[in-house]
Amino acid sequence: MQNTPYTLSLVQKLTMMKNQWTVSRTDGTPYDIGIIAQKRMSLKESVTCTSLDGSSVLFRIQGRKMLEIGGTYDVLDGAGEALGLITKDFKASLGRSTYVIETQHGRWTLTETSQFQAILRRVVGMVSNIPWLIRVQFSLLDEAGTQVGHVNRANMKLKDTYEIQVDDGRLDQRMAAAMGVAVDAFMNR
Repeated sequence: MQNTPYTLSLVQKLTMMKNQWTVSRTDGTPYDIGIIAQKRMSLKESVTCTSLDGSSVLFRIQGRKMLEIGGTYDVLDGAGEALGLITKDFKASLGRSTYVIETQHGRWTLTETSQFQAILRRVVGMVSNIPWLIRVQFSLLDEAGTQVGHVNRANMKLKDTYEIQVDDGRLDQRMAAAMGVAVDAFMNR
């Protein structure tokens, strides 16, 4: 996968036994990258992204502990080598969901863009199970606090659809796709 500024799309498929998404590159000449699958009801998070034909693993997300509230997730390449970490910042997430992304090339913070929308999303979530009513928007910030991308869920769609924009070429596409999964699957933990 290339490490230049890019835009990805993460679209959830509706299935009964697992969460599943298709990840695609949407800038330049669009193409599908792979299929991401997460088993539901698992004690320890395990998410795998495979090539479209299922013949190779592109990356994995592994939870470090069982049933984590504010957890750390290892992101590994297909050979099991570390790409980086995604850690939920539990304290910051009390106001708005926040993740710290670390790789050998840098450190980023992914945080909900609007505290008001974050609180509104939680309130609506307590009284309704219609999460697509409230916008989900995350800003990707580099070490200096400069916005270098975003993860935004499209509104009013039954299937969760995210645009992942990264303007910092140091952040591998596989880590960006893993961020999208964290926003969709791990946010309410």
